[in-house]
Amino acid sequence: MPFIPKLKLRRTKRYNVLNKNCFLSRIRLLNNSEIECTLNVDSTGLECLEAVALRLELCETRYFGLWFLGKSHQARWVELEKSLKKQLDKFSIEPLLYFGVMFYVPSVSCLNQSITRYQYYLQLRKDVLEGRLRCAVDQYIRLAALAVQAEFKDYNPFETHDFLGEYMLFPAGWSQDKALLEDLLHKVALEHNALSGIPQEEAEIHYIKEVEHLDGYGQECFHVKVCRWGKM
Repeated sequence: MPFIPKLKLRRTKRYNVLNKNCFLSRIRLLNNSEIECTLNVDSTGLECLEAVALRLELCETRYFGLWFLGKSHQARWVELEKSLKKQLDKFSIEPLLYFGVMFYVPSVSCLNQSITRYQYYLQLRKDVLEGRLRCAVDQYIRLAALAVQAEFKDYNPFETHDFLGEYMLFPAGWSQDKALLEDLLHKVALEHNALSGIPQEEAEIHYIKEVEHLDGYGQECFHVKVCRWGKM
């Protein structure tokens, strides 16, 4: 077995550095877990994205990208053809990267692989829970039930209602009325029960199809500064 020298990490103000030519980048995935990638200081954003895709066994990378929080606390997409470290040094508030959907598709049929659909589903789930998409109450209930089916399989009358109260089904702060939330949980449980027998991957596809028709789907909002003359 060849001898493998131990690498000593030294922590700088912004990065874990292996040596002067490499740095360790942290990437938060759509399931909120984090991974680390060792990159050359000259590595492009695309090289980092490809490293993430390799970990996820994701081939259809053209829909995805990396972003970070800029110094104005606004999300900023990594320019894939440029040096990643230079972009982080110049624009980011912290070296943490986020993996996510950059280009939304008109139909789930555009996504060929199950892992692509799964990552896409996770992004839409975040979009709904973070309030970026506008839903009617019945749509929230339907989406919540599909998410539960996709992530926990079939309805269990002895367990479902209890864990629904702990599982995030609706946007944070959406309703503070306990009686209303209890009624919504009951309706989600009924809808979930009606989905019994549907495979998890099929539930993800149904979720994506439902979201495709919501107001705001595929849209990205930007904050602009308006000067006193009314120009942006």
